[in-house]
Amino acid sequence: MTRNPSEKPKSRASAKVGTTVTKDNLKALGADRLADLLIELAGQDTALTRRLRMALTAVHAKDKLGKEIEKRLRTIQRSRGFLPWDRIRPLAAELDTLRQSILGDVASADVGQAISAMRLLVEIAPSVYERSDDSSGYLSDVFREAASDLGVLWGRQANRDPAIVVTDLLTLLDDDGYGTCDRLLAACGTALGETGAAMLRTMLLARLRDLPASKGNSDYHTDIARMQVIRHLRDLADAMGDVDAYSEAVSLSDRQYAYTGDVARRLLDKGRAREALDWLDRETEENSRFYKENDDLRIEAYEAVGDRDKAQALRWNVFRERLSLPHWKAYQRHLSDYDAIDAEEQALDHIRNFPNRSAALSTLLEWPALDDAARLVRDHTAELDGRDYGTLRPAAERISESYPNEATLLYRLLVEAVLDRALSRYYAYAAKDLASCLRLAPMLTMAEGMESHEMFMTRLKTAHKRKLGFWSLIAVP
Repeated sequence: MTRNPSEKPKSRASAKVGTTVTKDNLKALGADRLADLLIELAGQDTALTRRLRMALTAVHAKDKLGKEIEKRLRTIQRSRGFLPWDRIRPLAAELDTLRQSILGDVASADVGQAISAMRLLVEIAPSVYERSDDSSGYLSDVFREAASDLGVLWGRQANRDPAIVVTDLLTLLDDDGYGTCDRLLAACGTALGETGAAMLRTMLLARLRDLPASKGNSDYHTDIARMQVIRHLRDLADAMGDVDAYSEAVSLSDRQYAYTGDVARRLLDKGRAREALDWLDRETEENSRFYKENDDLRIEAYEAVGDRDKAQALRWNVFRERLSLPHWKAYQRHLSDYDAIDAEEQALDHIRNFPNRSAALSTLLEWPALDDAARLVRDHTAELDGRDYGTLRPAAERISESYPNEATLLYRLLVEAVLDRALSRYYAYAAKDLASCLRLAPMLTMAEGMESHEMFMTRLKTAHKRKLGFWSLIAVP
């Protein structure tokens, strides 16, 4: 049949619209056709069969859905076969679907049944872990979410008894050997209420008193037990939004210096900046890692109490020690226009003379101060490490247009770092860097003793003529 010239041919894109698997296109098949396809596929896929059965139960027998989910969870719990890596993700996906069904459909019909099913999901975690390799973390993510959901469901239960919640909570925490319940207590604020929280705190403090005092590194088990109880006290304080209880829990630890920043953060969030500074002042230079980690908290606290001079001094010190441009920019924002000019030159001079040349180069490029970056490369080439490709290669690309000599020096460092160590797995990168040298060669000037590309190639071939794997990657004979 001859096509009418006035008719426009259907485009390939429009022809594909109806065949793309989307929700709207599948609706066009009609309910009967879709049902036939699902029945056919379910006959070949037991996982799909289970999914369809759960969906049907949620629609036609919602009151029985919780029991159906528990039946499936017990089947998984009783299984003994080892789960290879390729079966971990499908199982995690199924468990997560069951978790969402419990939190949604089951809980809307019967919160008590939802609690029972969610608790079972949490309790099967050890049996699943023992027969699988969860290095991907898929399973642990689902189980931790389930534990958190359990705390939420407890809070939705009407006429709940705080004493029962405390007992159930402690049972799960005590039996948890895999970190499944790490998020449980934090989700129990509503479930516990003030009464339950007070009961739990009393019980935890009693446990702590009954434990022997730590004897240092030689008493690992006692130390771990004490740390676990104190962690529960911290989590309880967070669940109830009680910063004073949190700081008291930290004070019970032999390692409170590790949590001073956490206490300060919570105090600042409550508008208690001076108390936050008091906690931060407990740190000493002996614990320098924690001390420096909390510099931003100190700055925030200084600003909150109106001590801007100390905040500015600390911003400047952080910049000087780490070449932190965010701290420099914050410092600069608090200066007058007149003072900012002198401060900028002082800051640039500090970067130029910073002993870690690689860090200085990155900072100058980020500033940006390309003239200074090129001068640093030219004056301190020998102090740059060709193995630092994460800094040198982007730097070379950035300055290559305006400073071909300096960019070439960087590319040469990268090439020689690979060849000097015969790192054959990196030969392809070295070949690309050498190609960049060739591209820049016509733009080189021989000022200040700059080695020509030809001289560099001659030296490179002499020193590395036996590295045939490298030379086979480039077009130079």
